Amino acid sequence: MNWRAIFKPSAKYSILSLLVVGIVIGVVGYFATQQTLHATSTDAFCMTCHSNHSLKDEVLASAHGGGRAGVTVQCQDCHLPHGPVNYLVKKIIVSKDLYGFLTIDGFNTQEWLDANRKEQADKALHYFRDNDSANCQHCHTRIYENQPETMKKMAVRMHSMNFKKDPESRKTCVDCHKGVAHPYPKG
Repeated sequence: MNWRAIFKPSAKYSILSLLVVGIVIGVVGYFATQQTLHATSTDAFCMTCHSNHSLKDEVLASAHGGGRAGVTVQCQDCHLPHGPVNYLVKKIIVSKDLYGFLTIDGFNTQEWLDANRKEQADKALHYFRDNDSANCQHCHTRIYENQPETMKKMAVRMHSMNFKKDPESRKTCVDCHKGVAHPYPKG
């Protein structure tokens, strides 16, 4: 194949037809990428590597597992950002976990999870602190202002006091709410 021919104007095809073909390929590629990203963000996909862990049962037993509101939180609700660029970046970063799944002996066992829970929980806490618990605040939108009447008085007071602080000295959600979906290890 002559590589120069790719960059020369074509005598056979008009610029418009080449532009249309390029746009069609770009749109199809974009939507195929989006479908792939979202298909690999489902609970079913996550459980292919975590099937022998207690993670799913932990979430279902927690307040996020279908409590009074009847909403069950999915893995991606907490573990993936909601913005499109950050979502794509995080998906690229976590793709390395497939290598770990393939190379770590006993990864898909409860024993591995129990032995590594503290390290994994600390990584998650670091992630949440770095983004001011953006995943929490994506769903819990009324924690500072216009709080629901069903919120306990102590919670209203604590959140209000935290909101009055300077933004850099405020606590983030996981500073007080560790282990909401998965038990935080002792010690």
